[in-house]
Amino acid sequence: MSTGIIAIASFLYSFPLLGRFFFILNNIEFGVLLIVLFFRVFMFFEKVTSDLSSHADGSGFLTIPAATAILGTEYAVIGGNFKIAVLFWYLSLCFWLFLIYSFFILVTIKKKKPSLENGMNGSWLLFVVSVQAISILGSTLSAYLFFSTEVTIFINTFLYLLGILFYLVVIGIIFYRTTFFPMKPDEFKPSYWIDMGAAAITTLSGITLIRSIEPASAFSEFIPLIKFLSILFWIAGSWWIPVICFLEIRRHLQIPVKYNSGYWCLVFPLGVYSVCTNQLSEILNLNFLQSISHGIIFLAWLVWLIVCIGMCVAIIKLLFSPSPPFHPKY
Repeated sequence: MSTGIIAIASFLYSFPLLGRFFFILNNIEFGVLLIVLFFRVFMFFEKVTSDLSSHADGSGFLTIPAATAILGTEYAVIGGNFKIAVLFWYLSLCFWLFLIYSFFILVTIKKKKPSLENGMNGSWLLFVVSVQAISILGSTLSAYLFFSTEVTIFINTFLYLLGILFYLVVIGIIFYRTTFFPMKPDEFKPSYWIDMGAAAITTLSGITLIRSIEPASAFSEFIPLIKFLSILFWIAGSWWIPVICFLEIRRHLQIPVKYNSGYWCLVFPLGVYSVCTNQLSEILNLNFLQSISHGIIFLAWLVWLIVCIGMCVAIIKLLFSPSPPFHPKY
């Protein structure tokens, strides 16, 4: 997800070589992670189902349809290969339908449930990110999908509004959890950056949807409303930035910085915020927003590089560190 949105942002900001580099790298990452996922499902199926039914971790599986849709968008925007992009749209939709209903049903029927403090975190906003990523890809491919134009626009509008509904519900619970329950520095996880990222991708989804709506279609009357919602969610995402920056700094004043995969949650929100700000400035003719979007993309590149280096160092240490002694249990 993080590399994908950086690829799209780089390409849109007239850095085609950099965009294609990230695009190629993202294909490699996607393939490797997909193989690892299939291996984990077949070898540790019980553990996977246990994680999927976990309040704290289960929503993380929604990164699968989100990443699939983002890669599909790269194929359409950067690669110009709409046939593969269409295939990724159908694939991401199937992943999303299976995972979102599986997760929600499993946590609903679960007998032992955690408290709000232990069960809720920013990863629940992947409900929003995943569905909006699919809507963005669908709007990008509105002329290439199997359905008629009216049906395609309806599906994309359905997904877009469902994402808004998810955001309003989940962000309300997160706001309640952070303001009315104690929150130690170590309880602020990088996933809370998705508070901003989910609002930003909703903004981008609305803008992409507007561009796919034909002037003569029945949905053209929704354009003023979608524009209003787009700027509303951009404002919501912007509001969250100082809050999560403060909480991140507070966390690291007491906890040493050490790489973990959750830090990629910082990269994606910065990338998608940059893209949505750029697209919002174009559709509303607000040129002053361009300077903000350009500043954020440089920050996103820097954070991507830092997190990537941290990941590589962690992998090298893991590969070359001496294995712990094996003590069999009798």
